Amino acid sequence: MQELYQRLRESGLKLTPRRKAIIDLFAGHEGRLSPREVQSLLSTTVDRCGLPGVYRNLEALADCGVLFRVAGFGRERSYAFCAHGDHADEHHHHIVCVSCGRSAVVEECGYRAGMMIGGFRLVDHVVQLQGLCDGCMNSSRRNS
Repeated sequence: MQELYQRLRESGLKLTPRRKAIIDLFAGHEGRLSPREVQSLLSTTVDRCGLPGVYRNLEALADCGVLFRVAGFGRERSYAFCAHGDHADEHHHHIVCVSCGRSAVVEECGYRAGMMIGGFRLVDHVVQLQGLCDGCMNSSRRNS
């Protein structure tokens, strides 16, 4: 955990009690969480845990690589713990289980800034893979 706290400081952010509580919450949680779920889970342990502050802190933690933004089908945002935490500046992507929300790091990527694709020069990319984790696949097989 100290590496994550240090990453926060290196990004120019203070380790406030609220940020520490959010990091601890995600580090102990396998799936994604919405800002409302984070607020609900923290409301018993953190004083004055308003939704706008939760959103700001989640965005700050995603910007410095402690969390990542989960692309979803609905309008509500969700976030997950970046298991690549202390190496979050290294190029990687995530795969997210569409059933339970569990995530994992994917380091393989064929895209690099500057390469040409279909007449376009690539300057950046965002990739999130979606699938079913082993647990959900095994559960659906047992229920079939």
